[in-house]
Amino acid sequence: MMEKVQKMFVFLMIFVFLFTSTVATTVMAKDSKKDSKVEEVVESQDSQDVGNEDEDENEGEDENEDEDENEDEDENEDELWEEAKNKLEAEKDAIEEKKDELEAQKDIIEKQYEEAEENGNLELAEQLLQQIQQIKTEINSLKQQMKQTKEQMKEVIKNKYTSEELKQLELTAEELQTSGQDIRVIPVENIITKGVNIKFDTPPVIKAGRTLVPVRAISEAFGADVKWNAEEQKVTITKEGKEIVLQIGSKLAYVNKVEIEIDVPSETLNNRTVVPLRFIVESLGLKINWDEETGTIEIEEEQTVDAENVIEDIPELNVEKNQ
Repeated sequence: MMEKVQKMFVFLMIFVFLFTSTVATTVMAKDSKKDSKVEEVVESQDSQDVGNEDEDENEGEDENEDEDENEDEDENEDELWEEAKNKLEAEKDAIEEKKDELEAQKDIIEKQYEEAEENGNLELAEQLLQQIQQIKTEINSLKQQMKQTKEQMKEVIKNKYTSEELKQLELTAEELQTSGQDIRVIPVENIITKGVNIKFDTPPVIKAGRTLVPVRAISEAFGADVKWNAEEQKVTITKEGKEIVLQIGSKLAYVNKVEIEIDVPSETLNNRTVVPLRFIVESLGLKINWDEETGTIEIEEEQTVDAENVIEDIPELNVEKNQ
């Protein structure tokens, strides 16, 4: 009896062992499948993340490439603009030089003509008169070339502004001219600066018979530093050891602390400080030329400038001269 019980116990233990092994194997198989699925999901997610990162990098690279291309285009446009402006300036200088030579030659021949007439040498006088007429014809031709060149320069200067900037300048001009003040706007392209580039966000004007220009635009274009004191309503301009101080509404200015009275007080137009052009010419040592026929004001830097002569070179730049 005891022997039968022992055998049954052994069979029972073997059965339990086999059953447990089978269950364990099944569970391990299921866990293995789950782990495999999890790995597949993880690998799929990793692959998707890598793809997204690649897309983000590509998008970033595309944006950087677009920005670089835009910068390169802007630089190329600036270079082409600069080249066109410099070429026209060189043409204008060559025409001016030739015209000056002919006028000097004409002066000499006119004196010879007067002497020939006084001496009764009518044949020589006639020859000299013909030379004078020929030179005058050449001078007039050069003047026409100069006029065409300046018109081209005005177009080039205008092309420096965007359509939005030109539109804003037009709106500002309309506001200034309809403000009830005695103001006439000067087109920005009529200000020609040699050797430097200048852009206005407020146009120069003629007010009460005087030409007023935005002081910051002119000063900074020619290398000066401009600072604005809002509390005191003062503008301080410094360049090469020279200090110029202007106060809004005052006809007094200070150049290296020396008091100077200007034609009309500096004032604010369209939130920009404007001052008489003459004052800027005298203070910054600029050479200026007014061409009544083309309506252009040419400004350039000159090492030595006689202020009195410069003023004579500007025919008042007032309303009467511009009419």
